[in-house]
This record gives sequence, structure tokens and C-alpha cells, in this order.
Amino acid sequence: MLYSKKLGSIRVCAAYFFGKIGCNGRLFVFLDKNNYFFKKTLFYFFVGYFILWKSLTWFGKIIDRVYLDSQGWQGIRQRGEILKSVLRQVIQDNFEQGVTTNLLDVACGGGRYDLEVLLDFSGGAVNALLRDYKAENVQKAQELALHLGVSATIEQADAFNDDDLNRVLPPPNLIVVSGLHEILPDNELIRQHFQQLYRLLEPGGTLIFTIQPYHPQLEFIARVLNSHTGKPWVMRLRPLELTEAWATDAGFQDFQVQMDNFNIFGVVKARK
Repeated sequence: MLYSKKLGSIRVCAAYFFGKIGCNGRLFVFLDKNNYFFKKTLFYFFVGYFILWKSLTWFGKIIDRVYLDSQGWQGIRQRGEILKSVLRQVIQDNFEQGVTTNLLDVACGGGRYDLEVLLDFSGGAVNALLRDYKAENVQKAQELALHLGVSATIEQADAFNDDDLNRVLPPPNLIVVSGLHEILPDNELIRQHFQQLYRLLEPGGTLIFTIQPYHPQLEFIARVLNSHTGKPWVMRLRPLELTEAWATDAGFQDFQVQMDNFNIFGVVKARK
């Protein structure tokens, strides 16, 4: 994990400096600044050079520290801790009321947040179903569950597909949607998703979802990072009021919101 983060910082720093300055024609004015092949070639050349140079100097550690201490990365880490705290509290409340938590995470990624929380519960307190549309994420989550010794059903499925959602058994009384809506530009898709989740959730159940109303590095990220689709990562920021309105229209109520220290990322808990 640490290695991948460091490699990410190298790619970002190299791509930003040489991609933005060089490929925009400010330095290499004698080359076509709109030539895509040139941009990609230049990018990977300097990434390779930078990796070698970084590995031989202490300066690379400073770059890593600056990168990982940026507001965006700090906010991501804080969001993760908030999410785990809220998730843990909901499961604990159910447990104290004698209710088994039937957890569904519709887009778990590598599953770390869910699985680390499940470590705190045993004895049938939670039936966990973790899903993701990417087979590689499913495999990673399965490997992590095995490593942690956590029991969970982990499978491949589409978070927006009604047929896949209707296959969920037992019906969930806790649904988690983390880091999914923020990476999708289609407002209507997200609005309808709240309606799908409301239909799926047991009466009195809890929905936990994440939001991203603000980010200080939009242009930076769009220039140097790719999204899950492989295309430039152009984030779609949505005000809390808009997202909450969609959830309210679907039938959810009793919203509780916790934001990171920079008000970039947030975790919302709502009840059916």
C-alpha cells in the first residue's frame, strides 16, 4: 500500500510539472502541444526517470510527505475513519437491540473499511454482503477478508442494476455507498439510485453514503489522474443540499452529516 502511494506521488509530480508546463507548449514550443502521443510519451519518460532519481535521493521522501499530507489525501483518510465510526455505531446499536445487522455494501472496492469494522463483531451479529463491479476488487476484498479472518460474502455485481439488487438476501437493514456517487457525472443516475436503495432497504433500516461538495485540486487531478474508466478524472462535485434532496425525495429522513476538517468529504447517515 505504501509503495503504491509513493508511486502515485511520483506519477503526479512528474506528470504535473512536465505535462502541464511542457505539454502545454510553454517549454516545448517547437512541438505540437495538442499531440496526444507526444504528451503520453513525455509523461512516461519522465515518470521512469523520476522513479530512478527519487530512489537515489532523500528528496523523494519529501515529495511523498508533501503529497500524502495534502488536504485531499488527509480528507480521504479522515472520511475513512468517519465512515468506520458511523458503521461501527450502527452495528453496535442494532446489536444492543438484539437485531442482526444485514449489511450490504454495493461498491466495496477492496473492502477494507467494512472488513476492519467487522473485526469488532462476532457471533452472528452481522451478515455482510460486499459487492463490486470489478472482478479485481472482488478478489482483493476476498484476499483481505481471508487475511483478517473475517466472514463475509463477497461477489461481483452492478450497484445500479435492478436484477443484481433484487438478488440480495436477506434484505439489508444497513446499506453502505462509499466513494461511488462522487466519481459518476450522471445526476439522474444518482437520483434514481437513491430510489433503488430505498426500495431495497428494510423499513427502519439505515443508509450510509459519502459526499464530496468541494475539492481544492480539481484541475490538478483532472490533468494528471485517470478515473475508474481510464479517462481523465474530472470530478463531479455536488452540494450536500442537492444530494440530500434526492435522498429525501426517495423517502429517506433523519439525516446526520459528518465532514472532514477541510469540508471536502463527508459521511451521511439516513433512515428509511
